[in-house]
Amino acid sequence: MPKPFDILDQLGKFAQLKNVSLNATDLRGAFSEYVAVEVDKALGDPILLHGQRTEAMFEALLLSLSKFKLLKREDIGQVYPHNHFIAPDFRVVLENGAQWLIEVKNVYESDASKQSRTLFGQDYYRQLNGYADAVGGELKLAVFWARWSVWTLVSPAKLVDAAGNLTLDMMTAIKINEMGTLGDMMIGTTAPLTLRLTTDPDRTSPIGPDGEVKIVFGKSQIFSENREIIDPTEQQIAWIFMQYGQWEEQEPKPVIDGDRLLAMEFSWAPNETSDQGFDFVGSLSRMFARYYAEHTISEQEIAQIRAPSRLNWFAPLRQFDYASSTLPLWRFTQEPNYCDLS
Repeated sequence: MPKPFDILDQLGKFAQLKNVSLNATDLRGAFSEYVAVEVDKALGDPILLHGQRTEAMFEALLLSLSKFKLLKREDIGQVYPHNHFIAPDFRVVLENGAQWLIEVKNVYESDASKQSRTLFGQDYYRQLNGYADAVGGELKLAVFWARWSVWTLVSPAKLVDAAGNLTLDMMTAIKINEMGTLGDMMIGTTAPLTLRLTTDPDRTSPIGPDGEVKIVFGKSQIFSENREIIDPTEQQIAWIFMQYGQWEEQEPKPVIDGDRLLAMEFSWAPNETSDQGFDFVGSLSRMFARYYAEHTISEQEIAQIRAPSRLNWFAPLRQFDYASSTLPLWRFTQEPNYCDLS
């Protein structure tokens, strides 16, 4: 078990604030009361809750994409001199050795036509960028557009106005998105993706006159179009697409022979198929956002800050030699376009 460094640090700060010895008999009770009050304040602050969840999601997303040399939480501890620097949320050392200092922001606008927000003021930007310069890194801004579950990553230095303020809208952020450098991709494949559950004939009853049948499933299979996916890694990839991609789940389809239910088929497909030979199932970052919401949001409220970690979850999709006759993939990595900003 890890040692409770964080708790001891907070206890030490509390004891110093109250000018009480760590050995005082009533310190634990007083500290417990203080913690209870602070927890109530934190749980009653939706901006804080959503901000903490978004930062934790970004960290978990990078672990799933697994395209970095080093990832570290940066905004821990004091930074001196005071009022000169603000530590961004994360330090990422890329595979080529470049260092990014990434500040994470959550943006939610209920009005679908108004996805814009002022994210930096002059002093805030100066202190963040000053920290990045001091440690030899480049400041980046990761924004989670919560209404659409879209992640974008941008370079603030290319966006701040003459006064040092940064106002960003989602469509501009998508155009200049740098998430591809961290492993994000837009994925396409062929539709439909189908989960077939085959019944055990010896333990599944005939279909009764009222349509009732007692089912025991004996086998599960995953198909891309009519091709069965056998490879375990490809099965995992297809299952991610089915659970968290942007395709719609179709009506379950029973496979019947006479009065016997042979199988149930559950399929996912786009609302409209294209004529280009494949259809987009979504970006990896957006799929991960859906996964994260499934594990942290309940009845439109935050139930958890963190979701179970999925280390290297998307790593197989980054293999340059990936080729499959059963699960064909089209993988697109976006390059940012700052040149055409108006």
